[in-house]
Amino acid sequence: MIPMFATNSLTEVPAFASWAQGMPQIANATSISNSPWLYSALTQVREIEWEGELIPGLGDLRIAVQTAMRVRKLLSSVEIGGLAAPVVAPVSGGGLSIVWSLGMKEVKLSVEPGGDAVAFKIADDEIVPNGATDITTPTALSEHLTWMLDPRT
Repeated sequence: MIPMFATNSLTEVPAFASWAQGMPQIANATSISNSPWLYSALTQVREIEWEGELIPGLGDLRIAVQTAMRVRKLLSSVEIGGLAAPVVAPVSGGGLSIVWSLGMKEVKLSVEPGGDAVAFKIADDEIVPNGATDITTPTALSEHLTWMLDPRT
């Protein structure tokens, strides 16, 4: 007879490092402790993905799986502390708008249905000259967010 032991899943701590090393998209993701805003942002993306709908006169507020995946990857790659939770809103046609605000500065991330993403630096309700950047690497978004947090700019 093989002895069986009961375990409690609430008290067991999974060893994430063992399996995350083989999955670079997870191993490179930031943690909730470093970015407390991340949980809120990912929750908003999930709600829009699952609950978006076609509203006559307003447009299609659903997002594609590919768009949601691209947004999750971008958000999870930001390793900047001190940010407030962004506002995530659907854009008619299947896109997303994500806005971080701090005083008179904002960083807006606009993600198109095809996955293309552009970040804008906004100061005093105006787009900063040369402040729009095609987000091809996660560091480009981090540079925008660092600008927003810098009190000298």
